[in-house]
Amino acid sequence: MAGMLAPLPGKPRFIRSFKRALKAAKASNASLFAWATRLSPEQRAACNAEGVAIVNVEDGFIRSVGLGAAFTPAASLIMDASGIYYDPSQPSDLETMLEQDTVSAEERLRGQAFRQKVVDLGVSKYNLGNKASFNLSKTGRTPADALRILVPGQVSDDASIQKSRSDSLALASGENPNLLLLKWVRSHHPDAHITFKPHPDVTNGLRDGNLSDAQMLAYADAIELDTDIIQLIEQCDSLHTISSLSGFEALLRNKHVVVHGLPFYAGWGISEDKTSCLRRTTKRSLDELVYLAMIKYPHYVSPLTFQYCEAEETVDQLSRLRNNKAGSAKDGIMLQIARLAFRLGL
Repeated sequence: MAGMLAPLPGKPRFIRSFKRALKAAKASNASLFAWATRLSPEQRAACNAEGVAIVNVEDGFIRSVGLGAAFTPAASLIMDASGIYYDPSQPSDLETMLEQDTVSAEERLRGQAFRQKVVDLGVSKYNLGNKASFNLSKTGRTPADALRILVPGQVSDDASIQKSRSDSLALASGENPNLLLLKWVRSHHPDAHITFKPHPDVTNGLRDGNLSDAQMLAYADAIELDTDIIQLIEQCDSLHTISSLSGFEALLRNKHVVVHGLPFYAGWGISEDKTSCLRRTTKRSLDELVYLAMIKYPHYVSPLTFQYCEAEETVDQLSRLRNNKAGSAKDGIMLQIARLAFRLGL
């Protein structure tokens, strides 16, 4: 994390104890940087009472080669002083940028080039690199020429689900949000070929929210566990999501995306949005969205040296790492440790 803070003034101090961190931040008139989901309401109130500004930290949109839940270090992080991108209940720095910032022609071209680089290299958030062959049009009960809809699963207790709202899905009902989404898609597209891809953290036993095969196949034609999400996106005609980053990755590839929640990329005239947000009034081009969300908003480091670098360099290095990795013994050991930690509630 130190490398990502390099462009900011001052020298960062890393303190595990919240009380000591708050005291140090107040004494030095500094901000307190904390993982967005780790601070309790009481701790946030304590910061406010002491006049200490909070900067919320979260994984970037292009993170690593491997899952965060399996302890893979991040090559990009978000540092947001007003909210966090996945919480639509209040404006985040990213939402404010998208609503207010002027993007120059040069920046728009940089966004276009960056998007093309990400697409050409097949880079995604976790870059799991599984190239298993899967053909969306040759599985299940529907004809080969049916509309191919991809539904990426999400972790049911993930903050992006818990903080989201939806005008089309009853998220407050307590029913598994993935099941709610599958039901909606099937009811509105009875003749479509629907492929459901569960979230990798869920299938690897690292997070809650698993559905049985019977539950999934009641509405989906196929379940795909192994194929990389990017390969599936490239084959689909349309993608439906609540707030998954997969929706953004599909937009990068000029796919039709139907959004049922309020992720950061919805509300700007690029996706088909089932939920409204009155704060979001500016219309953005895809390249403007890419520049602001993927270049200006996150902080990047080299995944090799962990020193600060530009977004383009991080993407190039992650692509090379993924291509050279091909699944190591170390990855398997770390995944087993992560599963054990999850089961023990650590």
